[in-house]
Amino acid sequence: MQSPRLIEVPVVHATRENTAEYGIFIGTDVPAAGLAIPFYKGAVEEGFNLPFVYHEHAVIRTARIHPRPGKITWLERHLRMSQLFVGLGDAPLAMVLGKPNPDRDVPDLDQVKAFILPPGHGIMIHVGTWHDFPMAIDRPVTVLTANSAEVVEALATQALAEEMDRGDVRKIDILRHTGCVLEVTF
Repeated sequence: MQSPRLIEVPVVHATRENTAEYGIFIGTDVPAAGLAIPFYKGAVEEGFNLPFVYHEHAVIRTARIHPRPGKITWLERHLRMSQLFVGLGDAPLAMVLGKPNPDRDVPDLDQVKAFILPPGHGIMIHVGTWHDFPMAIDRPVTVLTANSAEVVEALATQALAEEMDRGDVRKIDILRHTGCVLEVTF
């Protein structure tokens, strides 16, 4: 039996430009600025609505993440929802992301990258973007997430940590589907 191919996931510092094919970078600037709201002129720079997409009910929640080993076992995607992840506090976080490919059931592993998001920054991933849950790099970080009740319910009612394809969650075991092991080193 042939041993699995090891793919070292490239680690890059996230910017608006290098994350554009994966999602919308949320930083200290205001994307799509210029919304005309007459209150607090000169003190508030309003942005237009971000294109957050969800099926049925949107939910906002938080999670506290801790550093973990760099082997990426799972990648998932959602075809009826974008998803928002914002790191709160003073610790950076990483998002392992693969470009959307709605015509295929597995990610293109050559397009997977680990984006380092500075403290207080985030990303709203596009519909269909393959992703792992955010990773703490060197210390715990709290993450604010926005997604759908459908996805949270599907994940929370999953009896075991195994592949799933229900409730707008396609979650795959990377080794099983690709014969490859993904690993990220910070």
